[in-house]
Amino acid sequence: MISPIAEVPNARSSGSTASRHARTDVHWATLCVVATTVGSEQAAHALAQSLVQQRAAACVQVEPVTSHFEWQQQLRAEPEWRLTCKTLPDVLQRLTALIRAVHEYEVPQITMRTERCLDDYASWVKAQVSLKAPAPDHLSQAA
Repeated sequence: MISPIAEVPNARSSGSTASRHARTDVHWATLCVVATTVGSEQAAHALAQSLVQQRAAACVQVEPVTSHFEWQQQLRAEPEWRLTCKTLPDVLQRLTALIRAVHEYEVPQITMRTERCLDDYASWVKAQVSLKAPAPDHLSQAA
């Protein structure tokens, strides 16, 4: 017997767990997942907050990583913070332009992959992101 999934409440929870898990009308949508890394935890959180406030990403996850690479003929192992941003294909160009405009690295890692997600999650993402930057009053209310 498969045990039911225990669901932890979060900001996106709504409705009963049983009714959400019992849906049989599963539809999939395309989501863009953009990743970048920065050199400090403070920079990671500032960038994550900015991308969400600018409505370029619905969600940004931040996690510490160690990157091994060669730069200027030196082998390096550096602590970095990876940002994983969820957005929609139509907003991808705006999101990458915002990242590039403020990124601290000379050659920033900005990668993108498409994933399939359930349509209810895609609807939530769509409600959070925008093709255009939000009005300045939206940003001051979020701060």
